[in-house]
Amino acid sequence: MTTPREPVDLAKAYRLLNHGPTVLVGAAADGRRNLMAAAWAMPLDFSPPKVAVVLDKATYTRRLIEASGEFVLQVPVRAQIDLVNALGSVSGTDEEALGGRDKF
Repeated sequence: MTTPREPVDLAKAYRLLNHGPTVLVGAAADGRRNLMAAAWAMPLDFSPPKVAVVLDKATYTRRLIEASGEFVLQVPVRAQIDLVNALGSVSGTDEEALGGRDKF
């Protein structure tokens, strides 16, 4: 399935987070990568644009973020509901649990 993506100007990206959507948080470090569903993301500042995401210490994605110092944030669309449910139901360390779905 191909999902259309539309880039959003960072100066306006906070508008997508103000209503508290579930987001997808992605990270990569040392050749490993993961994507997870998260329910707590918020804008922090407008200039420069800053966001905060609350992730449990035990999550694989958080470990990757701490190792790399970077993450990506995506606001999923309705067509991605199955992916969001799958990502929110299994650990990123269990590749087989996603049933072969590509996370990126």
